[in-house]
Amino acid sequence: MGFTKCELVQFFDGLTELVSEENRGKARVQIRKFLLDFEKSYQYEDAAMQRGVPYLPPYYISAMPQAVQEEIREKLSEKLTGQGENTPERIEQLMRLQIYELKELIDIREYVEWADREIYRIFEKRLEASRW
Repeated sequence: MGFTKCELVQFFDGLTELVSEENRGKARVQIRKFLLDFEKSYQYEDAAMQRGVPYLPPYYISAMPQAVQEEIREKLSEKLTGQGENTPERIEQLMRLQIYELKELIDIREYVEWADREIYRIFEKRLEASRW
């Protein structure tokens, strides 16, 4: 039996209500950590490649703000020029990937931190919405 993310959040919210008041904060932190790790490891590839999908997870470069995308594009261009592989097609191919897949080419720490913050922000928003 599989769960959607929304169903998981509702399930964990129900479990949290069963926990004593003093342990609720700890339970929520553990649940949030589990869901963030789950979302990072869950493969969005199939959904992202289908037509009509309205949402790309924040760790896809194409879901990042335009300024961040341009910064990544410039870094990739510099790195690929040094390797003799700088072509517009190669750059566009790399720009459709997840930021984690570029760790061999560029320093991705700040972009991963941004994606983690964005995933957490979206998660909190959805968690609040599921409570109403």
